[in-house]
Amino acid sequence: MEKKIFSAERIGADEALAMEGMGLFALARAANERMLRLDSSGEVGYIVNRMINYSNICKAQCKFCAYHAKAGRVAPFRMSDDEIFALCADAVGRGGVQIMLQGGLHRDFTLPWAENLIRRVKTAFPKLWLHAFSPSEIVWFAREENISVEKCLERLQNAGMDSVPGAADLLVPEIRRELCGNKCTVEEWTGVMRALRKLGMYSSATMTFGMGESFRDRIEHLDVVRRVQDETGVFKAFIAWPVSPENTQIEGKVDRVGAPEFLKMLSIARIYLDNIKYIQSGWLTEGLKVAEIALGFGANDVGGVLMDEMVVRAAGIDNRATPSNMRRVILNAGKTPRERGGLYETIKIFNREEA
Repeated sequence: MEKKIFSAERIGADEALAMEGMGLFALARAANERMLRLDSSGEVGYIVNRMINYSNICKAQCKFCAYHAKAGRVAPFRMSDDEIFALCADAVGRGGVQIMLQGGLHRDFTLPWAENLIRRVKTAFPKLWLHAFSPSEIVWFAREENISVEKCLERLQNAGMDSVPGAADLLVPEIRRELCGNKCTVEEWTGVMRALRKLGMYSSATMTFGMGESFRDRIEHLDVVRRVQDETGVFKAFIAWPVSPENTQIEGKVDRVGAPEFLKMLSIARIYLDNIKYIQSGWLTEGLKVAEIALGFGANDVGGVLMDEMVVRAAGIDNRATPSNMRRVILNAGKTPRERGGLYETIKIFNREEA
């Protein structure tokens, strides 16, 4: 198997399962070899963005989420359109180039509401990249409006939405039914991705793990992602998120994934997802020091600054980042900082003196 990895051959699911027993540094070496074949620049990207969680009133009520109102951790709230707009304006004033907008599944949140909000923000800030609404939100909008997912996305695109976060949780039907049964199905998630590419748009793919799933489940998830990417080329990046069980319904039922397990899964994702150029290092849940180490385990992007992110914080994790300490993380790993935009295009390369 290692011979196949180092000769850039694709590995199968059964071979990926065998990687469960590989040592951490052997995985790192293999992951970095795979990365260099996709990106040998030595540059690591980051984006100055803001995450706006516009409401926690959510019918999904995922068992691994501490943020939704019924979890009891955060009081029910909904931002007004004016409040959302003000946060967008503030982000632009602070150098932000992207807004990531996500919220809950609720009858108050309709497609016409989303169109009006996106149009208002885009009209005021035409250069601001709007990375908005998860696949579950898209399916929700389409269902409530009684239209196809493709038509829903087309309307949002016409309003000014640029891309869709690929919030996937875990793409294993049994896991989804147990932990997030009110969200879109695996088939619906892949349908959103196919529709995006028909419209010339892009997304990312994520994986939330450490919820009690098996290693085989994790490989099944990666296989879904790889097959969709083979078919569509829709994914600009892949991001792995270890779940934060604190203050959720799975607290006490699963052990929190530690840094070694996170780095292991990051490496395996890099090796298996041979058709996705950018792998993020996951600082939001793991912290900046682990994100720095992850740049030696196949990652070549550290993601966004994410001003005001609230969902992970509700579970008791309060990692923070700024553009300057993002650049410092990248430099400490022996890499070159690259500020990027929403399509992973380069805005600026920093040398050590500038960073």
